[in-house]
Amino acid sequence: MTLRKRRLRILRLTFLPIVFVAVFVRPDRWSVFSATAFHVELWGYLFLLAGLMMRIWSIFYIGDRKSKKLVTDGPYSLCRNPLYVGTFLLSIGVGLCFENPMMLLLLLFLFIPIHFWVVLAEESHLEKLFGDAYRDYKKKTRRFWPSFKAYHSSESVQVPVHAIRRIALDTLGVLLVPQIEDLLELLHRQNIIPVLWYFP
Repeated sequence: MTLRKRRLRILRLTFLPIVFVAVFVRPDRWSVFSATAFHVELWGYLFLLAGLMMRIWSIFYIGDRKSKKLVTDGPYSLCRNPLYVGTFLLSIGVGLCFENPMMLLLLLFLFIPIHFWVVLAEESHLEKLFGDAYRDYKKKTRRFWPSFKAYHSSESVQVPVHAIRRIALDTLGVLLVPQIEDLLELLHRQNIIPVLWYFP
């Protein structure tokens, strides 16, 4: 089983408790119409947009070159794992958009160790593939925290069709998050879906 397939299988398993908390657990601290709820959701949108932009930008550069060519320009000159940085920002955005601190904590609790383990395995794989070139890249470029001083980019990038498809799916998924949250709020208000626990 490849590293990517193993990661996807683990992420699918962690998806179940996140969905359960999103559907059946709500905060008791504020009304869905309060100023607090508005500001929390607004920050969620901003994190969603930031994460989506980072992922789109990264996919443009990595395309189908992953494990075929060492990509070190564009977002990959800022940090070694911009796709995962984008996913991390999306996770925060989802938790905030759902106005659900418990969901946010669960997302981060599951996201951080799984992706950190994946990154370590990928680094070992890339070091075997690219040797000294990757080791030199590791010394110059941070793992996650972007350094804008090191930014450089080529004039153009070639983007394969499947990468554009991936970008379209990412965008669709992000655009659906606020709509799903609004639908859940409506279903809770109409008592169609029960809230099993209001946490303080």
